[in-house]
Amino acid sequence: MTSDVFSTFDAEVKKRHNEMLVDLDSINEETLKSEGVTLSFGGKTFKFTDLQIIDDESLEVKIRNEFKEKINERQQRIRDKINQKINQLLLMHQNKQQEMERKEQQLRDKYEKAAMMPDINESHMLKGLSVVKGRQNDQLIWIYRAVYNPRFVIVYSDSFNNRKKKFAIPERLVSRMKSEMLILIHTRGSSVTSIATKKSENNGNHSLEDFPHYHQQGGGDCWGKWSYERKWNTPDDIIKLAKDAESVLETVNGGSLAQRGPAGLPRYSTLEKSVKDLDEYKPQTEERRGGSNVHDDVWQTM
Repeated sequence: MTSDVFSTFDAEVKKRHNEMLVDLDSINEETLKSEGVTLSFGGKTFKFTDLQIIDDESLEVKIRNEFKEKINERQQRIRDKINQKINQLLLMHQNKQQEMERKEQQLRDKYEKAAMMPDINESHMLKGLSVVKGRQNDQLIWIYRAVYNPRFVIVYSDSFNNRKKKFAIPERLVSRMKSEMLILIHTRGSSVTSIATKKSENNGNHSLEDFPHYHQQGGGDCWGKWSYERKWNTPDDIIKLAKDAESVLETVNGGSLAQRGPAGLPRYSTLEKSVKDLDEYKPQTEERRGGSNVHDDVWQTM
């Protein structure tokens, strides 16, 4: 559309240019006519009308040639000036056209690569989900307000033969460890690229700090055997991923710890000494999960 506008403008400028040159060329010695001759001398002016030269007809030709030469010289100066200004005007608009076309292309490229904001509404917000654009055009960062609530410990009695037992953490320790956190899910297009835990408060820092827990390595979270879904279609898919991640963190695997004493949490040795047999807690565990697809031994092969 922009190119059509500039093409019309160029055509109009060239049309006006040609009209000016035609008008300029219409001025010549043939159009100059005298209605008499005026002479001044001795402080007096004499005007002669109906002057006719009989004896020397070459005088009129001489005068015409002089006028023609002067007119042609002046016309050429004016023509050069008009051409210069017209060319400057055309060049200016050609540059403007190129600049506008370049910016239009940039906008088209940005639009094609931009991540369209998903259909997230108030119901998702009430479930703890929000979303922001990432640094890259097609990247989104989903923020889910979660709760870190470790409730079970896997203790290995014979690591060589992979003999282990799962115990419930006493309620007094569960209450002490329970805290708010954020689960960040990064996506690019329809792909899920990473899931990470972060502190819910950044204490004035410019970026969110990692949330310390027993399977936080300082450079990222280790999710053990849990292989999360790599594609998403709706915000509800993101919520499910976040809830599954939340469930994974309920179990502390003593056979593959990244940190034995995370900041703000009891040392693992404290948990190991205070746990109880899980058997009496299984019914309430299954009811709480509501059929989650996260397995109890998710940390087994970390």
